[in-house]
Amino acid sequence: MNNGKDRTVFNNWRVTVDLANFVLEQDGLTSLDDWGGKEVVREILPEHMRNVFDRVQPDLIDCILKDRNRRTASSFLNNVVKFVDYCEALMDDNRPVCYHYFPISVEILLAMGIAPICYEVVCGLDSALYIDGAEAGIDRIEAEGYPDHLCSTQKGTAGYLLMDMVPKPDFLVKSATPCDSSNKLYEWTSVRFDAPLIMLETPYYRNERGHRFAVGEVKRMIRELEKLTGAQLDEDRLRGFCEVGNETVDYILKIQELKRKKPCPDTGWHRPADTIFMTQIGTPFGKDYFRTLYETVKERVDAGVGIIPEDKKERRLAWGYTWEVYDLPFFDWLEQEHGATYSLDTLTYLSPEVGLVDTTNMETMIEGLAWRLLNMPMGRQTMGFSDVWIGDFVRIAKEYKIDAFVIGGHMACKHFWALNKLLTDKIKEEVGIPTLRFEMDMFDKRFTPPSELKRIMNEFFATV
Repeated sequence: MNNGKDRTVFNNWRVTVDLANFVLEQDGLTSLDDWGGKEVVREILPEHMRNVFDRVQPDLIDCILKDRNRRTASSFLNNVVKFVDYCEALMDDNRPVCYHYFPISVEILLAMGIAPICYEVVCGLDSALYIDGAEAGIDRIEAEGYPDHLCSTQKGTAGYLLMDMVPKPDFLVKSATPCDSSNKLYEWTSVRFDAPLIMLETPYYRNERGHRFAVGEVKRMIRELEKLTGAQLDEDRLRGFCEVGNETVDYILKIQELKRKKPCPDTGWHRPADTIFMTQIGTPFGKDYFRTLYETVKERVDAGVGIIPEDKKERRLAWGYTWEVYDLPFFDWLEQEHGATYSLDTLTYLSPEVGLVDTTNMETMIEGLAWRLLNMPMGRQTMGFSDVWIGDFVRIAKEYKIDAFVIGGHMACKHFWALNKLLTDKIKEEVGIPTLRFEMDMFDKRFTPPSELKRIMNEFFATV
């Protein structure tokens, strides 16, 4: 059983959500300045919230207090804590903990009573919430000798594991796509904490033969999980989670359709939040988040309103690779300052080709989950011919009537830096819109600070 010190990060999230709910419930509070600034607001807080309040990004508090953000921010934060509560209840019942890679749909883990913790979400959520982000974890694993040019999306969590701040894994599950960097840190975790690693090889081709191979890999994963847990996968339990997963995917696809509308009905800071809950497809918490988002976006569409100021002309952006998570208010700033909306990216685009899982029997469910594995965001675009990635974003640029194409390149993604010029050239050729490329670190603000992001964007829009 995991002891108390292994849950420091989870406990911080719980207090952070209590803080957010307390602030959102205050009548007339639309920003910290309304009540005299951060120090004045701090004095009205219950004592147990003050230390976390000191860590939370002030601009993020102001962002969620805006009327257009309150409902989805509340859904996002409260469903995070519900998921943590769910995992902790399993751990308290001596159920095993599995750290898994983000482009994996977790219905099988859920059906086997395993606590599924997404390796990348742990440090990603800290990066989104706190002034110091996940920097302590990143610095800790680098002090261990792990190279600084490899991926921060796992480094923060790895450092937390060394610092006894998160539960230790009993085993890990990872798809091999898309990069050696992530594969190596999962391998390090497996060796360092004596936790078996189940690797799912991913085929290069997205055809019938590739699908058959993926089905075989999912079946092998099930056999290894059954051996590790001593329990068999139950068909009826899997069917229940697959049905919830289908509802979730349906909401995601409907939201994507609504975002084709002009004016854009969805705000950009949801993209990192979307990715976090895409790691929970199959859970009621993921479903509830996307249902709330769908209802909110649909209400705006039905009312014919968007999310940029009335005095601004909308500029519709697609991000051809990843978001940054360390400054969610940055996307709100883009909307307010430049009228720039943000529809989709490689970490949130779920191709309609993914379809829904056929729940007729065990075989059809495994086939459906294997097909989803091949089509999860990023996994779909980065493990195969570059035509898939390029084709997806040419289609997005055309169908969503994109005005400019932005590629914030994560510094660790070597596969991306080999392909991004092909992508931008094709966008210019096929769609004829301007493109912007720059480097950043998705989780660590020290690489490209928020002020530098704004400078880059100000210069781009002034030039365009």
